Amino acid sequence: MKEYKFIHQKMTPIKRDNDFEDLLNSYAKTGWRVVNTFVHRGIVKAIIERKIKKESVKTNETSD
Repeated sequence: MKEYKFIHQKMTPIKRDNDFEDLLNSYAKTGWRVVNTFVHRGIVKAIIERKIKKESVKTNETSD
């Protein structure tokens, strides 16, 4: 199973490309990967995904 997140570029006029690159890299370090990027009204946006770590589920088994 995967989870998705929608991120966008900050609205600052200075260094916003570098800031967005840093943001993507910080997500990549925690297991996220970019699925799609696009520009809407001059702002770069991205959809990122990662696999959800399954927690071990304990089952209660009974013997008859």
